[in-house]
Amino acid sequence: MKHKTILLTSIILATVLLPAVAGDGVFSGMVRDYATFRFSQSDMPVHEITADLRYDYYGDLGKFTLHPVAYSYPNEGVELDIQEAYFDFYLQDADIRVGKQKVIWGEAEGAFITDLVSPRNMRSFILADFTEIRKAVPAIKVDYYAGDYTLQGIWVTHFIPSTLPSQDSMWAQTPSMPFPPTISATINVPTMPDASLENSEAFLSLGRFGNAISWKVNGGYVFTDEPLVTGVTAPDSTSREISQGYERYGFVGGSFNTTLGSMILRGDVALALEKPMNSVNTTSNPPISIEYHNQVQTLVGLDWNMLGAQWSTQYLLTYTHDHDDSLVSQMKPIKEFAHTLTFRVQNTFLDERLTAKLFTYMELEPANALIRPSLSYNFGDGVLLEGGVDLFVGDEEGTFGVYQDNSMAWAALRWYF
Repeated sequence: MKHKTILLTSIILATVLLPAVAGDGVFSGMVRDYATFRFSQSDMPVHEITADLRYDYYGDLGKFTLHPVAYSYPNEGVELDIQEAYFDFYLQDADIRVGKQKVIWGEAEGAFITDLVSPRNMRSFILADFTEIRKAVPAIKVDYYAGDYTLQGIWVTHFIPSTLPSQDSMWAQTPSMPFPPTISATINVPTMPDASLENSEAFLSLGRFGNAISWKVNGGYVFTDEPLVTGVTAPDSTSREISQGYERYGFVGGSFNTTLGSMILRGDVALALEKPMNSVNTTSNPPISIEYHNQVQTLVGLDWNMLGAQWSTQYLLTYTHDHDDSLVSQMKPIKEFAHTLTFRVQNTFLDERLTAKLFTYMELEPANALIRPSLSYNFGDGVLLEGGVDLFVGDEEGTFGVYQDNSMAWAALRWYF
């Protein structure tokens, strides 16, 4: 609570101090009407109106940013969220940002390797805009500049987890429990760590921006963004209660990008040290426990221009050390080696008013994919009409194939101002 008070006080001081100095405010935003049509059910499971607003006030002391977002759904109330609210101090050799903020690390597109500062909003799986998937965290971020080098330190004052789909969501998955059919299982709401100094998160990175190659090395001490099963109790012989919580681990990693002729080569790597994972063993009591394993995630990406279009591909490998078949994540099996590919091609037509894009995730074992072709047309004056298809195909045991019944078409009308 103390750290929340510090951040709230900082925001209030910023709103009081900035108007007191010479400066200008800039108001911008986007209004979007988004709807989907699901093929398997012939229904419209999502109709969402979004007002995404942003106010930046520039003064002699720095800049204040307020980023509220409102969501409206048919027959439901309006949901308001302050996505970001922070103050930037600009010093001679350093920048300081205080408040609720999103932090982007790494070189991956549509994947999270070293990008572990901001948790994710997974309420609609991974279909939201990449900029909207990240959640803001209450933090103090300091960037210190020395020539081509940047040293960045981040203190997240209290833990914010990723947001998972609600139980009645079309994206919710019913986990398979290691109990006989006669046993009913109740999954309790995850227990949040207390907002205290010892439960805060810390990150550090050192990077260099160069003409030939740019790189960063980084690390942090964090909580798992998704909950783990922390205990199983038996109130009686026919029921079980499952407790959930969040566990800590450290990680080190890095990222780079460089040019290879006319192409851009980029990469990410992260080593999770003693990362907590659930283990399911029906012969044990309790049947669900926590084990600690080192895990490596690596990504290599290549971007290039060809035939007037922009092309990109990525290969992601996840390796879990000392693997055994009992390991699960959200009660789904963890593979010793997991391979994922992404592919993107994008081109513009009609004086760059029409944009055609294809983005695809492909998981190799088991073979399954998410295929996302889309078109958008810019009418000018900030008005953009877009539409596309989200196709889930392949093995139903896969990350994407499990959502085969959620393949759908979508359309959106945006107005930027």
